[in-house]
Amino acid sequence: MWDISSLQLAKLQFFSSLSFFSVFGLCTVVLGWLLLFCKGMTHRKAADGRWMEMYRFWVRIFALSMTVALLGMVFILIQSGALWPNLFVRLGPISGPLIVLIAAITFIIKLFVTDVMLYRQGTLSSWLHSIFVLLAAVGLTVIAVLLICFQSWLHFPAGLAPDTLPLTLTDWRIFILQTHAWHRVIFMIALGSLGVGGLMVSISASEALTKPLNAAEQLSFRIGTGLMTLGLAVLATSGVLFKTELFRQIAPLPIIGLWAQKLVLGLLLLLALVSLVQWAWYLKRRSDFGKLPHWVQHVLVWVGPVSWLVLWLTHVLLSLRDGQYFVHGLITYAEAFSSEQGIVLITATTAVMWLLFAVIVAGFIFLARRAARYGVVPVRKIRRTA
Repeated sequence: MWDISSLQLAKLQFFSSLSFFSVFGLCTVVLGWLLLFCKGMTHRKAADGRWMEMYRFWVRIFALSMTVALLGMVFILIQSGALWPNLFVRLGPISGPLIVLIAAITFIIKLFVTDVMLYRQGTLSSWLHSIFVLLAAVGLTVIAVLLICFQSWLHFPAGLAPDTLPLTLTDWRIFILQTHAWHRVIFMIALGSLGVGGLMVSISASEALTKPLNAAEQLSFRIGTGLMTLGLAVLATSGVLFKTELFRQIAPLPIIGLWAQKLVLGLLLLLALVSLVQWAWYLKRRSDFGKLPHWVQHVLVWVGPVSWLVLWLTHVLLSLRDGQYFVHGLITYAEAFSSEQGIVLITATTAVMWLLFAVIVAGFIFLARRAARYGVVPVRKIRRTA
């Protein structure tokens, strides 16, 4: 039998939830800027209907992804209080204001901005509607940057008042402007770009196997391929330039972690090869990606799942690099952990949580494929209903 402690199970459960939230959260941020780009293109004098049709499809995926990310955030908040209560006792002056600010921005965007994006497009002027899309993209980016800065600060704590308990920052500018954090922001947004680009390519290739793609679908295929290529290029560049900050390993990884590292590297090389083949065919034939050979399109269908697997595994590996420390050099996992949580309870809740995650991901895939297969159905919001 495996000798595993309740603390190790708690870390497994918590970082599973954190990586689940990060996958959908980062992809939601990138989708927000993609929608803003589509809306911006509709304001050109020579604009055609492709951009608006593309916007109308991907705003549904954006709303779905944001809802799933919000569920992931709820899981994290519950587990933070149940598994790591001592962390908030020692980190309250820093984590408390961040949680309140992030929660406020999230619910404002969810309740007001996305409502306009989905249901009010026909009742507002095009420019005013575009402003709401801009607000959504900026608001989600602010949330992502704050969370990434916080996660980076946990690995590189700085700006703390000496000999204070709980931990207190002397200047919040140190927290926001730390170089390590912005290196991580660039890296994580590149991962999100890879995930969204892979999703666009996967959906487009799946549809190209069943029917000829229309102009908007061909445009989505091309943009997805470009976004995936851009994400790979930025990942490679930032990985080389910021290697010390991103991949510093305090404690040796277990065997499964080492295999996960090799798997991520192999999958990234495979995605780069697939992207190279796509662009070589496109530049040689000067034809749309929707006319790629069927065997290539069958391969491209799996680009989305592979890119999201890379995003998930990379986040897990980055989260576990500090070994025993929750806050590097200051707070260990053992100090933050609640000793009242038994191994049986944690095992049961972890199994249930993984089952819920599997159901949520399956539902996301089903709804995304259904939207791609049957097109965008006009949405009518029914008011005065319970």
